[in-house]
Amino acid sequence: MRLKRWLPFSLFFLFVAGIIIGNDLGRLRTMINWVGSFPFGDKIGHLVLIGTLAFLLNYALDGRTIKIGRFKVLLGCSIVAIGMTIEEISQIWIPWRTFDLVDLSANYLGIGLAGLKWLPKKSV
Repeated sequence: MRLKRWLPFSLFFLFVAGIIIGNDLGRLRTMINWVGSFPFGDKIGHLVLIGTLAFLLNYALDGRTIKIGRFKVLLGCSIVAIGMTIEEISQIWIPWRTFDLVDLSANYLGIGLAGLKWLPKKSV
């Protein structure tokens, strides 16, 4: 049963990692420029790809949480947020990439939306 939870995340992670690595190597400029030609295309791409990645990792981890101070946060969202923050900052040192706080914000918005499914249900 664990494979059933981890396989979707693993495959999607490889897909996203392929996009990041291909872009870092400058191999996906045509595709990236095409996506960027749509209004907010790049930002929507960040939101959807990273949000989906966070959702699938939360699913694989069965909504596991960790405690940070007084707060419980989803482990999957935390892992993806840390990874995407590092990835966005790393673009500072790649000549054809650009660090962008709006891209990072779109990542965080996608991660936040991905965690909504695991919010505690309050009885009415």
